[in-house]
Amino acid sequence: MKKIFKFIFVVVLVYFSIINVYASTNTYNRNELENYGIKKNIDVNSKLNYIMKTKAVNADEKIYDFANLLTDEEENELKLRIDRFIQENNMDMVIVTDSFSYSRDKENEEYADDFYDYNDFGLGFEHNTGVLLLRNANPRDPYYHMSTTGDAQLYLNDARIDNILDNIYDDIHDGRYLRGFTRFVDETDRYIKSGKPNTAINYYIDDYGNIHKVKGKYHPPIGLALILGLIISGITIGIMVSKNKMVKKATKAEEYLDGDSINITTREDKFIRSHTTHYTVSSSSGGHSSGGGHSFHSGSSGFSHGGGGRHG
Repeated sequence: MKKIFKFIFVVVLVYFSIINVYASTNTYNRNELENYGIKKNIDVNSKLNYIMKTKAVNADEKIYDFANLLTDEEENELKLRIDRFIQENNMDMVIVTDSFSYSRDKENEEYADDFYDYNDFGLGFEHNTGVLLLRNANPRDPYYHMSTTGDAQLYLNDARIDNILDNIYDDIHDGRYLRGFTRFVDETDRYIKSGKPNTAINYYIDDYGNIHKVKGKYHPPIGLALILGLIISGITIGIMVSKNKMVKKATKAEEYLDGDSINITTREDKFIRSHTTHYTVSSSSGGHSSGGGHSFHSGSSGFSHGGGGRHG
């Protein structure tokens, strides 16, 4: 009998040593957390509805595999890469998986932004800077979304975000998640280390971490100026013709021209001055603004985010 129990025990140990052990993620009851777990400069009372809908997690973990897409071994390997990214680039990075139905693509964006804003991600970095990748493993319509916060909005413009999302598509779509997530970290790391793109000179991050567009030299509406010039010239010529002494009925050849009636007017157009003007573009909550290669929107928290997503 003892031999049978020993055999069964060995079989169980072998079984659990060879199967994939999926990682689990702890969440916390926000009602039991101080200020509902919010440490950022957020008006908790006005945002409480969004806060309570957002899972509270330990921000040190960095990987939140609610959809059970990674094994413990894969998660540990990925965590090492993320930790290195954070240390070398001085910005946060988060990967979260989940599975939920949605009627609008924007719901994935909202999930990603709120998950970052209403947890402690970005704390310790200027402007709460960081990058998050969400994988929604909904079997009917899987989706993945990338969200940027703080200075990451300057480093990762629309073109760079599109390239990252395109380059990880095959792995994410085919379920090679460790490879896809690792490539996400590496691609993002490469762009951050390459510096800000040229388009970033048109934007800045304010003290609250929101991105604004700065417009440089003022360019006058040349087309409108030409049309107005033609209209004014036409009116002027019409007046001159109606008053011109040369326009009269003549019966003799010498009367066709009256030398004293010739008046030559010299006109010179001068560019008087130029000036530079600055303005900022802020999007309303949930809205999007774009231009010059950086699209951004305001999350429910009031912080701005860049990003993009894909079906698949």
